[in-house]
Amino acid sequence: MLKAVLFDLDGTLLDLDGDAFLEDYTDKLSHALSRWIDPESFKSALWSAAVGALATPHPSRSNRAVLMHHLATALATTPEFLWAHIDHFNRTQAATVLPGGQARPGAREVVQLARQRGLKVALATTPIYDLPVVQERLRRAGLDQIPWDVVASDSFLSTKPYAPYYREIAGRLGLDPPECLMVGDDAFNDLAAQQVGMLTFYVGPPMGGLDVGLSGNLMDLAEWLATQTITSPLSDGR
Repeated sequence: MLKAVLFDLDGTLLDLDGDAFLEDYTDKLSHALSRWIDPESFKSALWSAAVGALATPHPSRSNRAVLMHHLATALATTPEFLWAHIDHFNRTQAATVLPGGQARPGAREVVQLARQRGLKVALATTPIYDLPVVQERLRRAGLDQIPWDVVASDSFLSTKPYAPYYREIAGRLGLDPPECLMVGDDAFNDLAAQQVGMLTFYVGPPMGGLDVGLSGNLMDLAEWLATQTITSPLSDGR
């Protein structure tokens, strides 16, 4: 029985290129740190950590801890020094990163419908950013005031598209994976939720004949949710 909906953010709820945002974030952050660290060395170390270190299982350490350790080792500094400056950048400069972006049609309506139907809602974005950066992107989508049950951030112990990420977010909701629906626009990262038994709804571009299962736009999703028999997680004590 469906008890929660997990929503990707960039390209799903927010009309913003997530890769371009990450590139601009990296450029601006490296510039902010340039007084102490060579920008090109920082960017190289950060990309290496993002695509390498985070892909290695680390069930006892958060994504942030893994990133800071990898960066500190590569740059011959300390995790504490790095985080103090990165944290300041995140809290004060997130709005300057790739300005723009707006809610995709139906974004607020479908999230509100899920809540009205008694479903838990989770923001299942790729968990590499600190909360202020996630909140800034939610603000651009007009969704920062939604009472999300879970918001994925760098406090997670895993990342997309790996099975532990989807198990972790279900666990934080107090649910089993098959009780969750994952909604996203990335066939590789978001439909990977199927490997742990989650239902998925694809809202991305056509995949050239590839069967992506349930699919459509966010308004199609809202219509589908309105037809489902739903048991609220609150009714069984979870």
